[in-house]
Amino acid sequence: MASPCAVSSRRSDNADTIAKIEKTFEDIVDSLLQEEPMSIPLRFKRPTSTPSSQADAEPSTQFTHVFFPARTSQEARRFSNAVIARIQATAELIVPSAILVRILELIHEALYDNIVVSKRNIYYKDPALFKSQAVVDRYVDILAYTYGVQRAALNVTAVAKGLVAGDFFLTRPDGTIAHQSPDLPHIVDDTNDIQATEIRGVSWILVIEKESTFRILASSKLYQTSRAGKGIILTAKGYPDISTRSFLRLLSTSQSPHTPPALIFALADFDPDGIAIMSTYKHGSQNLSHENINLNVPTIQWMGARSCDVLGMLESNGLLRLSGRDRKKATKMLENNPVIEENGEEPEWRRELQIMLMLNMKAEMEILAEGEQGVVGWVDAKLVAGAGRKQALD
Repeated sequence: MASPCAVSSRRSDNADTIAKIEKTFEDIVDSLLQEEPMSIPLRFKRPTSTPSSQADAEPSTQFTHVFFPARTSQEARRFSNAVIARIQATAELIVPSAILVRILELIHEALYDNIVVSKRNIYYKDPALFKSQAVVDRYVDILAYTYGVQRAALNVTAVAKGLVAGDFFLTRPDGTIAHQSPDLPHIVDDTNDIQATEIRGVSWILVIEKESTFRILASSKLYQTSRAGKGIILTAKGYPDISTRSFLRLLSTSQSPHTPPALIFALADFDPDGIAIMSTYKHGSQNLSHENINLNVPTIQWMGARSCDVLGMLESNGLLRLSGRDRKKATKMLENNPVIEENGEEPEWRRELQIMLMLNMKAEMEILAEGEQGVVGWVDAKLVAGAGRKQALD
């Protein structure tokens, strides 16, 4: 393993980030030599009213210092009363400073050796110290924000949970080309291992909230047989992880300038979480606001399910009452989400949330299977209608 304090002589794209981490370690060594308290300065994201704000992508100018060894027994688990307040306000975890040093060491090692590791890899390097995966997840993101870089610049990635099906080609950094066969769904590829993509002939991309519906559409081979042309289907099995968002973003920007861009649709439950999931894909996540600019897909269109898709099925068991959590989430989105609040970018989303609250009703997308066309026919009809609207505009 490379010495954390040694200046790396290796030329790579990681040089700037390596230098920042090595400067942190050098400051620690200087403190030891001068018999002064050692500390690591961290920057926490400020609350923002705009999830996709580019301004929030820059680190705040305020530092919170993690001291070690602790000056008191309580300080071993807490930075200071001010830090506790900040951490509680941002839902960050409180962990010993030893964890932070260990994570920095493993990140430095990955950067120096020019390898990409997952958050899960980091956790299993020292599970007795880290205690939980959530500790690693939080502090990797905090370190990325502190250094003013994206998490990918730390050579750390999340383990992908997303699935994709369709016919496309991927070019690896070594020049090899991988043909992703449409016959079977597979886990989304790490975009760090992709130099280029080719989705020539793809007319549409459909992001699906639920794996069960994804499986139904995949087994029907809709992405090959749709009347709207060939397509790609994708799911993150609920709220999207960074790997799935990054992969979708890559697909959305992969079209040749000589071919029309693929239409991108989102299919989600008719409930507050469905709209929140779609919003994450399109506008980003407030928790990862410093990465949103490279993850958002602003061209996503809402396929459904909307109130007009489900209210004709009043006798269906698929119509459900909103829970207390649902009502609280919908109200919070209407009041605090800048793209949904009054005069925001998404007036239709706002209207649909208001309908949910007024009728005290929600529906899962499985209800679409009860229609005459079934879910496959319903989706195909929506794809054709979307293609028709695009042609009319062109």
